[in-house]
Amino acid sequence: MSRVIGNFVLDDGPILVTGAGGFVGQRLMDMFQLSEGDIAADFSTEFSAPAGVRKIQWELPGPPPSSLGQVRYVIHLAGLSSVSNSRSSAEKVISVNAGGTKSVLQWMTARSPEALFLFVSSAEVYKPDRSVLGETSSLAPRSPYGESKLKAENFLLGCGLNYVIARSFPHYGSGQSGNFVLPSFCRRVIRSVNSGDDVISTGNLTAVRDYLYIDDVIMAYACMLAGGRTGETYNVCSGTGHSIGELLEIIIEISGSAIGTVIDPHLLRTGDQFCQIGSPEKLKALGWEMKIPLEEGLKRLYQWWEERLL
Repeated sequence: MSRVIGNFVLDDGPILVTGAGGFVGQRLMDMFQLSEGDIAADFSTEFSAPAGVRKIQWELPGPPPSSLGQVRYVIHLAGLSSVSNSRSSAEKVISVNAGGTKSVLQWMTARSPEALFLFVSSAEVYKPDRSVLGETSSLAPRSPYGESKLKAENFLLGCGLNYVIARSFPHYGSGQSGNFVLPSFCRRVIRSVNSGDDVISTGNLTAVRDYLYIDDVIMAYACMLAGGRTGETYNVCSGTGHSIGELLEIIIEISGSAIGTVIDPHLLRTGDQFCQIGSPEKLKALGWEMKIPLEEGLKRLYQWWEERLL
């Protein structure tokens, strides 16, 4: 029996999700309706999973439990995800992200060679460019995080397995760590509203980013598993860029309060890409489309944090 996710149909068979305890993994398990026979892996088993899903501990880089058998699909989300933190822990990030991917590929080659592997890479592999980035744009990461993802992509070349690569641009949604930009803005604005302050501190607001809501990202992954060509890379993005300042203005508008901003030098980061906008046309050709507008997604994010910061 086939598995249907939105408008996309996958073959029957077990799905293995690595990094299942993270922000994306948690939402993906729900949207993919993982159940009996599916497997969720993370560095510990202290995370929630749908009923019937088998949770396993797999600390990357390293082998999984010997009991892990064949699966139909592998969705590899596991890794360290902070670009800014990667600059102070480059060796660890490359070990976990690149070395961890190599570990998964080694296991697949030995134990589940027929599975389709979805590797979640990042737009951070691209060379900074004010033009819209396509899958053939120049690659020149500016952070250890980006380097780790590009190195992992290179492990796939000639691996002999069936795979597709998702170059995911920034995404956001309920459950994302408050250390990331948009959740951090929501927290600061909500606390300002609750305390009566009329100013919040910020870092650089001029950088331009292409954001997608988490549900659209996960549908992109389903689309790629259902119809992506083996060995191909697909940008997962909206195709529209907004400055960080614009995004903050939308969040402040959602709050209904008049809040100003002031630049805090301690919040400024060096080495960030100044502009990062992708082309989703290749993904759209497979049947994917963005469903959740930016304003709606930010409203959902704001309300999620508002419920937790009352």
